[in-house]
Amino acid sequence: MLVLLSIAVAAQAATVEHLKVSRDDHAYVVTARIHVAAPLGPAYAAATDFKRLPDYSSMIESTRLIGHDELSSRMKLCVLWYCKTVRQVMRYRLAPPKRLDMRVVPGRGDLKTGQAHWRFAAAGADATELQFNARIVPDFWVPPLVGPWAIARALREQVAATATAIEQLARHDAATTQTPTS
Repeated sequence: MLVLLSIAVAAQAATVEHLKVSRDDHAYVVTARIHVAAPLGPAYAAATDFKRLPDYSSMIESTRLIGHDELSSRMKLCVLWYCKTVRQVMRYRLAPPKRLDMRVVPGRGDLKTGQAHWRFAAAGADATELQFNARIVPDFWVPPLVGPWAIARALREQVAATATAIEQLARHDAATTQTPTS
């Protein structure tokens, strides 16, 4: 559930058109707009295929569904030589194919509080625009000088990696469901 800047990831990869990470007291606030080269339905299906996302993102170490509306995950965030595995449990609500809302379950991970909101909109026949807004408060010590910069950088990388994973998973599923023409 993290951050974006103006970054193009790779040829024909998800493009982060806008990314801003800021601080509000102890909270990190992330806003992003991402262009994904996959139609709305497959992009939404990929974003909510929690079990398979780790296969497409090196930053997402694992995910596990808990009941019908909770997701436990571990993400590896690295800056320079330091890596931190962040555990989180999120309660989620799906509104296909337009919305995915998530809220931190306090006391069950490394985040004190937080929420993330994904909005999906068609951007032509074969593309989707994703709007991402999040506000998170870590429940671990952040060194005062370099810490906020490091967390913001890690959040940016995580948002870009998640967007690329969504696009790759959506495109993979679209390719495997296409039937050959004669």
